[in-house]
Amino acid sequence: MRAWNRAARLTAGMLLVLLLVTACGDAQEMVVIQEALALREAPRDEAPVAGKLPLGTRVKLQPSRPWEDAAWRRVETPQGERWTKLEGLAPFPLQGEARFVWLEELPIHSTPEPSARTVETLKLGDELHLLAAQVPGAAGYTGVIRQGALLGFADASGLGAEKPTVENLLAGARALLKQGDFAQAMQRARSARALTEGAGRTGALVDALERAGTEPASLQAELEFNEKARGTETPRPGTQGWVIPSRVHLREGADLRDSIITVLSADAAVEVLDIQPPWAHVELVTQQTPWMAVDLGDFAEVRSGKVKRAAAFTQQRGQGRGYLPISSLQAKRPSAAEQQAKALTLEPGDARLELLKRAVALAEPGELSQVAPALIDEAFQEERYRLAVAAALRLKEPGPKGGPSARKEWKIDAVTSLYGCTGHPLEARVEQVEFALGAELSKPQGTVCAQVSGLESPCDVCLSDLSDYDAEARQHVLRDKAGIDAMLSEHEEVITQHLKDSARLENLYAKPSRMRVSVKPGMGLSSQTLFLFELPLEVNRYQDKPVFTPAFREARMTEVLLPLASGEGRWEYWMSTLQWEDSAHGALFAGDGTAAWKILQDFAQALMKTPEAFLERNEFQGVMYTLHISRHCGKCPTRQKPLHGR
Repeated sequence: MRAWNRAARLTAGMLLVLLLVTACGDAQEMVVIQEALALREAPRDEAPVAGKLPLGTRVKLQPSRPWEDAAWRRVETPQGERWTKLEGLAPFPLQGEARFVWLEELPIHSTPEPSARTVETLKLGDELHLLAAQVPGAAGYTGVIRQGALLGFADASGLGAEKPTVENLLAGARALLKQGDFAQAMQRARSARALTEGAGRTGALVDALERAGTEPASLQAELEFNEKARGTETPRPGTQGWVIPSRVHLREGADLRDSIITVLSADAAVEVLDIQPPWAHVELVTQQTPWMAVDLGDFAEVRSGKVKRAAAFTQQRGQGRGYLPISSLQAKRPSAAEQQAKALTLEPGDARLELLKRAVALAEPGELSQVAPALIDEAFQEERYRLAVAAALRLKEPGPKGGPSARKEWKIDAVTSLYGCTGHPLEARVEQVEFALGAELSKPQGTVCAQVSGLESPCDVCLSDLSDYDAEARQHVLRDKAGIDAMLSEHEEVITQHLKDSARLENLYAKPSRMRVSVKPGMGLSSQTLFLFELPLEVNRYQDKPVFTPAFREARMTEVLLPLASGEGRWEYWMSTLQWEDSAHGALFAGDGTAAWKILQDFAQALMKTPEAFLERNEFQGVMYTLHISRHCGKCPTRQKPLHGR
């Protein structure tokens, strides 16, 4: 019995020692990772809040004692013992892997949520560390540490393991484009531009990505390719051939001076009648000719809502014989995958790039994920960033809905306004030209049509603030002669500079202006007719927001003949236009001229109501368009002030 008592006392003593050791264990140092961590007077959720700890506060938590709830921890404060839960805390030290800011500006939030308060903004290249602990919150958000202290939470996509350089930022943009992530690709591109302070080719990538968001059709020309995309041997007389380049002219005779009958695109099928080097006499295989361009024509007038057919489009459709350069034809029609495979066997250079462009331009939706990334890589290697973005845009195109048997409708693919050309438009390539007052414009090489942006008429002089209302004369009278003289002198300088610069532009690219419309044929004949239009706009420059008034009396519209055959590819129409500044050019499908005029009126009324929205897109309820709008001067509420007493 005594032995048992001694054993019991020994066991109890050991348990007491163990409890004392546990209760007196080392405190654990932790850091608050919430914006305000509540301290309670007792280890219960309903206990009163005795204080709050701000984000980043370091605290020492006492270990739980055997009789205490393990979910709670004791905190010793100057006011006494307080209690908190482990959620909202992370073990110290916090520092994890090193990271660098890859964005021009990276907001740091108080909690791992994009809508949370911004506590600081980091700059491109700033170094920090990740929070070692995982914190619940929005996907992709992580805690960041600077100088050993928790700074806040940031979107991890804006961080990189390496210090940002132009090379790795461009590589990141390239990878994101191949994934179709244009938003993050733009962030990488802008960071690369910031590192070069706007110099070099990085600005071209930013410009291309901006155009992809606002004017995707303007990048379409980047995918055009030439005879260097040859894939097979030349066809023989009596056999069928296919066009190699993206555009080739069918001429009336075997001479470059002969008139152009039409323009054929890649994969247009022809029957080779005869070969007279370097020309081939051919006949179109109508059912397999996907794309033809009508020669230049003028608009027909619109009178009383009725459209007169333009004579330029009444030419016979049976004119299908002519001459093509032999170098533009091939005997076989390889698939996109076969063209890509051949391209990758070639050394880097023009032939490889042209063949990759052809593969992407002609690929079916299911093939694009294979061929487009190869072109994007090649374009980045050659610093052809517009081309890379154009290829990435093709990746974003939706696949066919409803399967192969789904009916395809006729569709207007793109409307492009061109300022002028250095030669025959059907023989020209389209180039982007940025216009700015005082800017140097380089002389175009070869036959070029200019797609100009930034060209604006000089604003009017706003005199409302320099006039007073004369109640006796019942009119506004200009009082501030010195102010008026100064404003007119300054405005005269603006007009003079504008006239000099616009005259230089016209010397490089001769007028008239033109509109190019591309149409994707559907299956069978279209049930509607294609109409092209020009709508001049009168801009009120005495409002603090854009105000447009459509000049319907000067609007012009024409009906365009559609091809009898349908299929894949595009048909293209070129039209001479009269207006350039302050106008809308566009195309639409309608049942007849009256219906087309009604659609144009609806488009114009919507443009008047919300002009800002139309500047950000190029399609409205079936109407494809391009706008040329001058910025108005000043923020003058109105030319005429309200009448006295009203």
